[in-house]
Amino acid sequence: MEVEDEMILEDDLDVLDIIEFGFPRHLYIRPNYIEEMDDLSFYRRFRLTKPTTISLLEMIEVQLEFDNDCNNSVSPINQLLTALLFYASSAHQLNIGDLMHMDQSTVSRIVKKVSEVLASLHNQFIKMPTSPEELLSDQNNFYRVARFPRIIGCIDGTHIKIRSPGESDIMYIT
Repeated sequence: MEVEDEMILEDDLDVLDIIEFGFPRHLYIRPNYIEEMDDLSFYRRFRLTKPTTISLLEMIEVQLEFDNDCNNSVSPINQLLTALLFYASSAHQLNIGDLMHMDQSTVSRIVKKVSEVLASLHNQFIKMPTSPEELLSDQNNFYRVARFPRIIGCIDGTHIKIRSPGESDIMYIT
């Protein structure tokens, strides 16, 4: 009976510790994949070269920084790499968290934040034709490269509604 009482008392003390101090925090030591991985492994995992990743980081780093380093905050480079890994793989956030040494909920917040920051750069990288001459030039270039008529742009992996060129409509259904 005395052993049971001690176990119950110990459990109660653990509960009181959690109430008073909160759940124990995890301090992760996160790897620096830019330095640790060779170029080919890095490209295979993140789908960008190291120089491209560093250039991208320079564009968005200020928006990803935290004011202080309390709570073991995730560095901008690790935030970017976490999002890139999510974009480049079919892995679940839990698996990405294991690789990046962070919790799944942190991965989720980071992917959302980095995605919003990257989307805010759209005006710098996505250009649509602004005149009839540019439109015609883009259409001709697409046709010359890939034999796609009347196309002015494409997005990888996304279906875009196109107008049928009129002949052989069935060939253009996606």
